Amino acid sequence: MELGANGSSHGLVGQSPQICEIRRLIEKLGRTRAPVLLLGESGTGKEVVARAIHNANPRGEFVAIDCGALVGPLLESELFGHTRGAFTGAAEAKKGPIELADGGTAFFDEMGDLPLDMQVKLLRLLQEREFRPVGSLKQHKVNIRVIAATHHDLARPARSGRTFTTA
Repeated sequence: MELGANGSSHGLVGQSPQICEIRRLIEKLGRTRAPVLLLGESGTGKEVVARAIHNANPRGEFVAIDCGALVGPLLESELFGHTRGAFTGAAEAKKGPIELADGGTAFFDEMGDLPLDMQVKLLRLLQEREFRPVGSLKQHKVNIRVIAATHHDLARPARSGRTFTTA
């Protein structure tokens, strides 16, 4: 395991100019709470970099959310949580990973795999720092750093004026 210039551990190995630049960016981003988007092919270490950004200035928990695994009709409940009785089988209230990350970092791995309507709800989370659990009438405020990652080329559909979807 390599150590950065200030002695912090990044989990990045190598001394190439590209790795040194990534270490520099990790330190810089670690000093902010600004949202971060990590782009790269699967297996390139996006989660390692996300954890390093969080660990550069750790506040609260680091909660990894595998967006590719969130499927089906309960997707919104899995992400935002739900109230008791919100749907059949919701015998008790459940916090979702976004609420669990309050005060810390929410890492959305493969965010581009989420359905478009869910990406819109996450945009509200980014802009307003609030969300609504399934079955609740009340918005919940959260203080989270958002780090998102995807292997999709998000710029291509934007350049052509189309909306990005994974289908």
